[in-house]
Amino acid sequence: MYMILPVLSDSMECNSYFVVGRSVALIDPGFNPRKVSDKGREYNIELNCFINTHCHFDHSGGGFSLRENGVLCMVHELDADAVESGDDGFILGGLFGKSPVACKVDRRLVGGEVIDLGGMKLEVVHTPGHTPGSICLYEPDTKSLFSGDTLFADGVGRTDLPGGDEGKLKESIGKLVGLYKSKGISRVYPGHGPIGRSSLIEKVFKEYFG
Repeated sequence: MYMILPVLSDSMECNSYFVVGRSVALIDPGFNPRKVSDKGREYNIELNCFINTHCHFDHSGGGFSLRENGVLCMVHELDADAVESGDDGFILGGLFGKSPVACKVDRRLVGGEVIDLGGMKLEVVHTPGHTPGSICLYEPDTKSLFSGDTLFADGVGRTDLPGGDEGKLKESIGKLVGLYKSKGISRVYPGHGPIGRSSLIEKVFKEYFG
């Protein structure tokens, strides 16, 4: 069965999402790999790859452990160097009282790719602003958008951290409005907070940039 399995967080750690086709991808491992590994065992699924929506530690910190166990890592090319070097100037582990560990990146994304999981597909949408390499992922059959820290149910990602850019974030949210109008989005699965309906995209854009 093809499905989306949310692993929601009520702490500073991010939400994580399993996208299950014939292969299984994890969107954002967070910084506690045991949490997602336990959930994978609960559903009896074997993880093939993980995709970081951006390089910040609360989303990417657990990736090293998964990568050591043979799970492939995918990150946008503009955030990949920080992940591979463990550069805390961009990963910001110190904000969470942690020291980041370098993690090998197996595939550097640029935007526009389709990650085919067999029965489920993830279209990569480059949405800079929160970080230079922030991405969203769109699943066309379920019309699901995984928005990382670009877009939340009630707001947008910060731009006052290293690499943040408010002008680029405005363009990125505008791109998501265009995606909503052209392809349709049924649910938004954000990096933090509750899952939301597609109408929030235009609402947030107008509130922050209208």
